[in-house]
Amino acid sequence: MQPFPLIYRKNIKKKFLLKQISFEEALEFQWKDFFISYAMAFNNENNRQGALFINPFRRVEVADDAHFTQLIIYHHANILKHTGQKNFQQYPWSSYQSILSDRATHLKRNIVLDWFGGREQFIKIHQENAAYYYDHPHALE
Repeated sequence: MQPFPLIYRKNIKKKFLLKQISFEEALEFQWKDFFISYAMAFNNENNRQGALFINPFRRVEVADDAHFTQLIIYHHANILKHTGQKNFQQYPWSSYQSILSDRATHLKRNIVLDWFGGREQFIKIHQENAAYYYDHPHALE
């Protein structure tokens, strides 16, 4: 079986295969293509036009273990800031519920729970820190 000829590949894939760009640069372009495709499909499905994501899309390098923990909590509790809801634990579209449930999931549930020291610690740390991040005068923006 012959490999897919270079001439038929996207320019970014060609550059990566020819070692003109790094893996990280190629991956960044793949994510960009994914978000553009998703936005186009969403707009088509919902009969709308325009940007779907707020620009600029940013990525932040995770600095250390504490930063990683903070990001998980931020991800789960972010609805407190953006929806006006008072209870992020009951928000139906959050992975928080999936991590605590026994239902089948593609999430790495056990890894996340172990990261926090178990189910009870996961709940406790989320409650303590979500309140700090969103009720504190210097809450995350």
